Amino acid sequence: MKVTRRQVLTHGVTAAGALALGSAATLSATRWAGLGAIPATSAPGALLDDASRINPTAVRGVLFADPTPERTARTVTPLLRRIATGEDPAMAVAGVRHSMGGQSMLAGGWVLDTRPMNRIDLDRAAGVVRVGAGATWRDLIPVLNEAGFSPTVMQSNHDFSIGGSLSVNCHGWHASHPPIASTVRRLLLLTAEGDVLTCSPTENAELFGLVLGGYGMFGVILEADLEVWPNAIYEPHFVSVPTSEYAARFAAGTSEMAYGRLSVDPLSFLEEAILVRFTPKAGTVGTVLPLTRPSAPELQRAIFRGSAGSDVGKTLRWSLEREAAPWLAAPMSRNTIQNEPAAVFADRSEETSDILHEYFVPRQRLWDFVQTARDVIAASPMELLNVTVRDVRADTRSALAYAREDVFGLVMSFRQERTARADDRMRELTRTLIDAAAAVGGTFYLPYRLHATAGQVRRAYPGWDAAMATKRRLDPKPVFRNGLYEAYGR
Repeated sequence: MKVTRRQVLTHGVTAAGALALGSAATLSATRWAGLGAIPATSAPGALLDDASRINPTAVRGVLFADPTPERTARTVTPLLRRIATGEDPAMAVAGVRHSMGGQSMLAGGWVLDTRPMNRIDLDRAAGVVRVGAGATWRDLIPVLNEAGFSPTVMQSNHDFSIGGSLSVNCHGWHASHPPIASTVRRLLLLTAEGDVLTCSPTENAELFGLVLGGYGMFGVILEADLEVWPNAIYEPHFVSVPTSEYAARFAAGTSEMAYGRLSVDPLSFLEEAILVRFTPKAGTVGTVLPLTRPSAPELQRAIFRGSAGSDVGKTLRWSLEREAAPWLAAPMSRNTIQNEPAAVFADRSEETSDILHEYFVPRQRLWDFVQTARDVIAASPMELLNVTVRDVRADTRSALAYAREDVFGLVMSFRQERTARADDRMRELTRTLIDAAAAVGGTFYLPYRLHATAGQVRRAYPGWDAAMATKRRLDPKPVFRNGLYEAYGR
């Protein structure tokens, strides 16, 4: 039994209805969202939330996509026209709402739930899968596994929608790869005018670059053609290093998947690291392998959640990760590594919530950033639960690229009280960490709490103003809006 192969950072499939309005419609919306089911009709006046569990948002209603792109376009276009004429409020696009700042919701507006668009069609010869935007990686991985394939790039967990992953231009544990935009051959997009356009690097290329990492502001992704990767048995290799030596040690080796973990143990806070590499086992590449899930999720959860609010728990957890995990970790397939829900580790408390940050820094400046972050976080009242380090290569496709050179992504998970005062404290910490990343030439990720200043957004994303100008040209009403657009797009 493996104890701590990884400590997952993100929340569960979705959080909806953090507060109840009291109407039957709202209670129904809360129930289906929590279970991941799709109701037959929308829930007018629903109160939705996202993975932060501190962002309850009253919306006009929820409109559900149809299984095919063509039927979805016919269903949604009449509402888009009403929005354009001012007869209805604007629309946000949602999958499983795993963001944390209203990126998939709009107060008083419509929400398009894309989850019914979950068709999957694999072209084995071409090594490309056509997948509906509402499908999740949990849906896709078994289909690919049966053919000896695996996702090329995805998040480190399987409970995200494909459309959402493309909209945030996700990345994961896949070493030597740019974000997911690099794997997209083609998109089918529903525009604000109700047109269905094919977008690719050579067709409607401007829209293609805007939609990948565009957070649903430029249209509705209906389906995508994604390049796939051969599945294989991966053998894990662990090494413990001072964080100051992590970048050099990482550069000294190669692997198909890798991640790092930084210590949150108060005795070695952010000063020690573990680097885990996965290398394919000879003779297993491209073969059809059993698909399982990583073992002992309940024990992993107990260790992770037991470290929350406890210095002793953090010390114990780090000791297990550093000393026990290398002995207990066993070879497993690439698909098995990714076939785990983030929900296993979610904070289920009514008082607190786990809040994510991510900062991207040039690889040679990792230790410079970590030293500043160590001092800033130690002086803050916020509790850091976890830091994972990812290898992200330069992105040349997204107009709003966060990795404009090869970087390390540092995913930080903080435990926060679900109060306005705690959110204010998190805002202050976030802005300080964003400045620390910028000081070493780094950027930050946009799917989380919208705590950055407008100036920080524009500094991290130099193409932001040009992208918003293009949005005004393509969607002058605008028809597509969400919390991110409301905060920084106007």
